[in-house]
Amino acid sequence: MKQKDKKHARKGKKSEVVSLKGSLWPAVAVFCLAVSVRGLYLYQSRENPTFWAPVVDAMTYDQMARDFAGGGPLTHEFFWQPTFYPLFLSAIYRLSNSSILCVKLVQVLLGGLTCVLVYLLGNKVFGKPAGVLAGIICALYMPLVFFEGELLATGWAAFWSVAIIIALLDAREKQTVVRGFILGFTCAIAIATRSVFLPFVGVALVWLIIAWIRHPVGIRRFLAGMAGLATGFFVIAGPQLVMSRHVIGKATITPYSGGINFYIGNNPNYKETITTRPGLAWRKLTELPVEAGITDRLETQQFFLDRTKNYIISRPLSFLKGLGYKTAQFISSREMPRNVDIYLFRKWSGLLSLGVWKGGAFGFPFGLLLPLAAVGGFYRRRQIAVPIWLFVVLYPAAVVLVFVTARYRVPIVPVMSVLAAAGCLAVWRFIKERQPKKFAVAVATCVGIGLVSSIPGPFYAEQLDFEPELYYGLGDSLDKRDRTAEAIEAYSKAISLRPDYVEAHHNVGLLLADQGKFEEAIAHYNAALETDPESADLHDDLGLALSKLGKTQEAIGHFNEAIRINPKSASAHDNLGTAFYGLGRMDEAIEHYSRAIELKPDDPV
Repeated sequence: MKQKDKKHARKGKKSEVVSLKGSLWPAVAVFCLAVSVRGLYLYQSRENPTFWAPVVDAMTYDQMARDFAGGGPLTHEFFWQPTFYPLFLSAIYRLSNSSILCVKLVQVLLGGLTCVLVYLLGNKVFGKPAGVLAGIICALYMPLVFFEGELLATGWAAFWSVAIIIALLDAREKQTVVRGFILGFTCAIAIATRSVFLPFVGVALVWLIIAWIRHPVGIRRFLAGMAGLATGFFVIAGPQLVMSRHVIGKATITPYSGGINFYIGNNPNYKETITTRPGLAWRKLTELPVEAGITDRLETQQFFLDRTKNYIISRPLSFLKGLGYKTAQFISSREMPRNVDIYLFRKWSGLLSLGVWKGGAFGFPFGLLLPLAAVGGFYRRRQIAVPIWLFVVLYPAAVVLVFVTARYRVPIVPVMSVLAAAGCLAVWRFIKERQPKKFAVAVATCVGIGLVSSIPGPFYAEQLDFEPELYYGLGDSLDKRDRTAEAIEAYSKAISLRPDYVEAHHNVGLLLADQGKFEEAIAHYNAALETDPESADLHDDLGLALSKLGKTQEAIGHFNEAIRINPKSASAHDNLGTAFYGLGRMDEAIEHYSRAIELKPDDPV
């Protein structure tokens, strides 16, 4: 008997090795495909002007990470957005001498791991063929590849979306300290990466605890799972709470920009505010609390939250209409731009041009992914685990509640790839088994959903020209890197595309003035004032340039205009005081210097 048992044990171990190899090779193949696609895209996109000079949010992350990696302190900016990505970026910069290329290569590998997780999830839920196909779909999905190549948290958000579901399923199967810890850790770090994970995480953990209670395996295992879960969560959340309390005065695991972000997508002019980008419009939006006498950062966010609540209560139908509008954006086959339009980048990559395009109202690839995922969700619904259903409902709902953009939608793609793979295999089975009715229904469903996702629009954001803004953002990024000549060139490109671009004219004027080219600077200030004559900053800077040329009386007129528009402009009062001082009008100079000191008492100038 003992000899027989040993033979059975050897056979069991051999079958386990074979099983492991059978699972390993598809995972390796999926990883290699994903990394190859991402590496090729990275190589092709190296001529993209923002490759080495990231713009808008990517630029903000880059600056924060460089400062922190260089020994700077944690500032309030770290807590304006979720904290994980800038800290991750800081760590890579510290190890690589602030190499942007190194970050992008790490994110290429991260994309490969995301596709491996997709394969594992598909294999776990629907079997190996579905897992392999899901991994391939995710590996070739170019909007995901694009955002993984940017200095943004999107790639990590996509990774956590699958990791949480796998961790939930593992913890459901067996309650152990280790599995609970992994789940808690993954949930907390996902929230620290993107706060829209919070509703899904909350509901999923409630589902898990109920599942543990309904199928008990003993109080010890239950307590072990709970202890691991709590420990894993607070390993990430604990330091976050302490740091946020120390830096911004409030212990929180979510960014303190929540108030303004919620307001952007929920107000009477939500279509316009959703597309608010850096520059004049953003400045006007952020100055609303200042006009109400609020300057504290946390009180500012409460100001926007209160405005949003009042809007929802006083205009519920408008609020619901806005939710419908944003839902249509989320399911749209096209990629919604904000700050950056993915379609602009097709010119720098043949791979991206092939994998992301619009044909009339239809957008590829989401216009194909969504119908296939719906077919897979319907025909294989009994096999789909609860966490997957929770994610495909709660994650989109959280995004829609705030506002929709391509980069916020992309993290759902890995999970949808699993459903789409199931849909593809269901259609193939109908063909193989000669079931024409089911095949026809599946095809009709795909066509119908494709039409529903393509017909709405074009949305307000899609009607805007983002190319001038791309070069404006590039100019801003280059300026912050002290590459002044290239910054002026980028701003000039933005102006050639949009001659009335106020912010571009203003910034070129500032750079030219710094170089002592006051006549050229004045020409740009005047061009900007033709479009925005009520800009206090423009009048102030124009006055300063005129005073440098000795045109003091003309300069005084613009300083007075700046003060008329914004009586609280300390800079305009200071510059006007200097102009009067130069004319020997000491009483008036002292009057305006004193006013500047009242407005900005902590300014040493």
